[in-house]
Amino acid sequence: MTPRPPIVLDSDPGIDDALALQYLLGTGRWDLKAYTSVGGNLPAEQTYLNARALTRAFGIDADVPVHRGAGRPLTRLPYTAATAFHGPAGLGNETLPDSTAARLPESSAQALLRLSRQYEGELTVCATGPLTNVAIALLEDPGFAHRVRKFVFMGGAAQVPGNITPVAEFNIWADPDAAEVVLSSGIPFTMVDLDASHHWLVRPADLAVLEAAGPGTALAARLLRAYMDAYQRHGGDDACPLHDPLAVGACADESYLTTAEGAVIVESTSELTRGKTVFVPSAASRVFYADSPTLTARMALTGRVALGPGPRDFTKDFVATLPRWPGVG
Repeated sequence: MTPRPPIVLDSDPGIDDALALQYLLGTGRWDLKAYTSVGGNLPAEQTYLNARALTRAFGIDADVPVHRGAGRPLTRLPYTAATAFHGPAGLGNETLPDSTAARLPESSAQALLRLSRQYEGELTVCATGPLTNVAIALLEDPGFAHRVRKFVFMGGAAQVPGNITPVAEFNIWADPDAAEVVLSSGIPFTMVDLDASHHWLVRPADLAVLEAAGPGTALAARLLRAYMDAYQRHGGDDACPLHDPLAVGACADESYLTTAEGAVIVESTSELTRGKTVFVPSAASRVFYADSPTLTARMALTGRVALGPGPRDFTKDFVATLPRWPGVG
């Protein structure tokens, strides 16, 4: 039997973060070595409690350690909670019991560094919240960028408007300094942005399939219904995007995305455009920006950026995968 590759899920749960965890488990593709929390959708203590509760709900709390992450951005005021979309405690209307596992003294960034050394050249890191933990790891040990096999994150908007300001996506806006540290580090990244995630939606027919799948998807169905209701309250239709699950899906299969290679530079000085992700395609830089030494140096640090959905149907795969790992509640 081929060993499953190691992965860390770095998350700020969050409704779609919770769905991303169940989807990851349902794929059966990964050996989840740690679930690292970070502040973002809610304050750090609440996202940590949510992460612990989710490992219990999905029956992995005895096997997958949960680590508490950064409580505030690198240089800014604490994160602005997204309770309007995720509910007052981050998981819609749910109140889940805490895990009985002991609280661990090792922080999220410390766990990332340890696991990158233990699984050098093998470890995939998937981040579905602000990139503060990853930036802290890189600032402590820049070699982290070269030990990780693959880094996939949900964040950014390459060619579409933002969802927290006209130009910025929430995760990047929440800690733009951290995002810039990460994207200038040389880490092998794939950016799963709004350009792609806004195309993979759960609609009422998909929700009905999950509601009919039995008690193992009841929690996910309730979370999705709360998420869809939040999008409707904010002017959307009867659908919600699969932001964070899509990032997990892209860790194994980028055919859910249409990607291009290039550099991503994060605006972190102007409050008007804070968190904007400036995508510079590799081909364009060779033609138009050859006289810019700064940009030329940055173009050596490229990654893959989603510019839209790919040919494989992620929503279909998501709905089919979730029942393979039943949850409780």
